[in-house]
Amino acid sequence: MIALLCTAHLGWAGTIGGGNQGRCEMLASEATPGTDSVEVCTGKGRNRTCITQPGEPGIDTFCGGAGNDGSCSCAPGCEATGTCCADYAPVCQADFGACAADSEQIVYLHVGGMCSTQWDYPDDANDRLANVAHIEGNAASVELRAVQTSNAGTQVAARTLTRYLDQCCTDSNDCVIYNYSNGDNVVGYTLDRLAPSDEQVCTGKRKNRVCGYAEPQWNILDVRTSAGAGGGSELSNWGGIADLFACDLASELNPSTVRNLYNHSNTHGVPVQHVGGFLDQVGSDDGTLNAAWYFLPWHSDGAVAYHSAGARNQAVGWRGGEYFDWSYFGTWVGNEDLCDMSFSSMYQGHRMAFCPMELENSDHYDQKMYFILRMGQ
Repeated sequence: MIALLCTAHLGWAGTIGGGNQGRCEMLASEATPGTDSVEVCTGKGRNRTCITQPGEPGIDTFCGGAGNDGSCSCAPGCEATGTCCADYAPVCQADFGACAADSEQIVYLHVGGMCSTQWDYPDDANDRLANVAHIEGNAASVELRAVQTSNAGTQVAARTLTRYLDQCCTDSNDCVIYNYSNGDNVVGYTLDRLAPSDEQVCTGKRKNRVCGYAEPQWNILDVRTSAGAGGGSELSNWGGIADLFACDLASELNPSTVRNLYNHSNTHGVPVQHVGGFLDQVGSDDGTLNAAWYFLPWHSDGAVAYHSAGARNQAVGWRGGEYFDWSYFGTWVGNEDLCDMSFSSMYQGHRMAFCPMELENSDHYDQKMYFILRMGQ
C-alpha cells in the first residue's frame, strides 16, 4: 500500500466536496425570533375599542441578501448572475425538485457527505440519483441541496433537511432516504433533535372526540446509509490530516464529538440500514485515502473505521486474529466481517443491510453508490 501513496484522485463516485461554501440557511443561534401579536385598546366603557396589532415575523434564513459569509447571494435574481448560494433553491424558493407535497408520492431523498452541497455532481460520471423508473405509481428522486462545509455543517444541513421532509414526506407522501458519509449524522441529528412533536391534540367529547398529532408527522419508510460517519473519524484527531478533505467540518468529526452530538438510538421508529467496507492490502486508487488509512483503527475505508460504518455504540479498534501476511509484508487481521456482533453492539434502530461482508478493498468514495446499486436502482 505504501507504494500507492502518491496516486492522485481525480473524481470517483463519492468525491467529498470542494472547500467551505456560503449558505442561505441559518442556525437557530443565528435566527431572530418573531414577536407575538399584541392587543391594543383605547377608551373606556362603551367607548372602549381594541385592535390586534400583528407581531413581527422571525428571521430564520439569510434570504433577501448575501449569504452567511458574503461569498454568495440569497437575493432574488442571483440565478441570472450565477451567484446563488448552493442551498438557495430549497431555503429561499421552497424549490424541492421533483417532489410534490401530499400527492401520494414516494420520494427517494439523497443526502450527500462531508464537505458537500449536493449528491449528484455534474462533473462526476459515477454519481447519480436512484432510478425510480421501475417504481409503480408516483415516485420521484430528489437530492438534498444543503451546505455541509462549516464547523456546524451537520446542524446546518439538518435544518435544510427538515424543509424537504416537511414538504416531501408528510400527509399522503412517503420517503426513503439514501445517505452517505456525514449524511449519516445529518439524518441522525434530524431524527433525534428536529423531528416533529408526537404530542396528540384532541377535540370534542365522547363519540365526537377526534385526536391527531399537533404537528404533521414525517412518513419515512427507511434510511439507507453507505460508509456512514455516525461514529466519527479518528482522522479529525490529527488536524492536518482532516484538512486534506478541504472543509472546516472535517476537523469536527472526531468520535467523541460526533457520538455526543445527538442520540443515535433515537430514530423515532424509523429503521436505519447500513453498508460499509474496508481497504485491504491492495489499497485505494486515491492517494488521500491511502495515506489516511494508516491513521485509522483496523479496518477502515480510508475515511471512517468499521465502528462508524457499522453503527457500533463503541469506538472499537476492531482487531481480531492478527497474523503476519507475507504477501503484504505486514500485520493483518483474520476477522474482516463488518456484520460480526462480537466487536460491540449496534445503536438501537440500526442494522447491517447485507451480510456477510461484501465490500472488501472498497474505499470511502467507491461505497457511495453501493446501496443504490444493490437495491437495483
